[in-house]
Amino acid sequence: MRRALLVLTLCVVAAGCGSSSSPRSSNPLAAELSYFPAGSPFVATVATNAQGTAVEDAESLLAAFPLAKLGITALESQLTSSGVDYQSEVEPLFGNPIVLGAPEAPSRASASFLAVWVTKSAAELATLVKGLHGVTGAGTLDGAALYRRGSVVLALDGPTVVLGSSAPEVGAALARHAHGGGLTPSAYASAMGNLSRSTLVQAFGSLAATLPASARRVPWVAAIRGYAASLSVTSSGVSVQLRLDTSGGALTASELPIAAGSAPPALAGKLPIAVGLHDPAQTIAFLEGATRSADPAGYARFARRENAARRKTGDDLDTFAALLTGNLIVESDTHTTMGRADVSDPASAARQLAKLAPFLGAKASAGGFYSLAVARGKVVNLGLVGSELVAGRASVAQLRAFAAAPTTPVANAQGSLAFRISLLELARLGLGKTANPFLAPVLGALGDITGSASATPAGVAGQAGLRVK
Repeated sequence: MRRALLVLTLCVVAAGCGSSSSPRSSNPLAAELSYFPAGSPFVATVATNAQGTAVEDAESLLAAFPLAKLGITALESQLTSSGVDYQSEVEPLFGNPIVLGAPEAPSRASASFLAVWVTKSAAELATLVKGLHGVTGAGTLDGAALYRRGSVVLALDGPTVVLGSSAPEVGAALARHAHGGGLTPSAYASAMGNLSRSTLVQAFGSLAATLPASARRVPWVAAIRGYAASLSVTSSGVSVQLRLDTSGGALTASELPIAAGSAPPALAGKLPIAVGLHDPAQTIAFLEGATRSADPAGYARFARRENAARRKTGDDLDTFAALLTGNLIVESDTHTTMGRADVSDPASAARQLAKLAPFLGAKASAGGFYSLAVARGKVVNLGLVGSELVAGRASVAQLRAFAAAPTTPVANAQGSLAFRISLLELARLGLGKTANPFLAPVLGALGDITGSASATPAGVAGQAGLRVK
């Protein structure tokens, strides 16, 4: 993993993605953060200390995949062709984290990029940069030596390298570091919240400048301040912790996109993708309210259809959706997709479905089911099986079997949303007989991706993990 991390950095340097400047703090991470403006939409830190737990754990996972060694060898060969000797020129530089990200939101015309690294050796850093093919000197700025490679500028000041997408980007970064206005360790700690800051990768950012005004008409969206993620790698797999900060407004539980609470839904079925959602009626109501706020014209069209249904049948989709207060479970293999949802009043659900189905264009079929023609000649079947509403691009027999399938919990899940994805089964479905035999050991070592999410008025917390066998 140490080699993989070094290669990552060399690839960044060799691509000419930035510029540099000298540290003015005894804390390398604090110095690196200071080059990024407060309110940056994306900032990530990557650990490089080969003696640290984060890198050592990652190395143990990499050892489980022999093919990874071939990939590392190939990358090192590419570095050599770019004029870089990995062991003598890069390995001495690692120890402090690399900080990289986007100092401003991307636009249609361009996207900014900045990377900062306080290396362990000013001399080795200068040797590395001067030996890169295609790099030329470009003067000095605020005491930093400038270099160019294509449109990209590098600035070196002692052991620090800052990589920027343009000369103005580099100049602004150097000015922030020298005169203030950059990210601070306290801002970093606040953004990460209770997520671990000792993992292989951490990422965070502000969303204030990236959310359109129309979306901010939705109270939950308007309350979003930023996000954070922490990625851990161990010998048993990869895990990610996520945090979305919605403390920027006074929200109620009814305004959340998913129901509050920590009790997760169980999953059912045998297809490779499975998702469970508790109280789907809340999510449906949220989406309807979001459409009303963000797209009034679109909501007006929906309301007209709702009013027409109410006049003709006495019911509408809102009254039907209000019955879905239990668990919704969806499973799919990307070809067959089925969903089942608990209904609070099966008799009322059957009555409403019988009246609303014809209004939606669905035709009655065998066993109390209805069929609805959708795009490209596909057919969706739907109906009630006991207290379960089932629907999907599947046969009636498949839907009945899914309705009766037993449920199983997702390990360590917390909150009203849970999921499971079988990468091995998806790969088999996608690759079929064309599967590369060299991929078999890798695919065979991969377990399921599982995860969950919970919501409160203060934020959304999520976690996901990939198990390695």
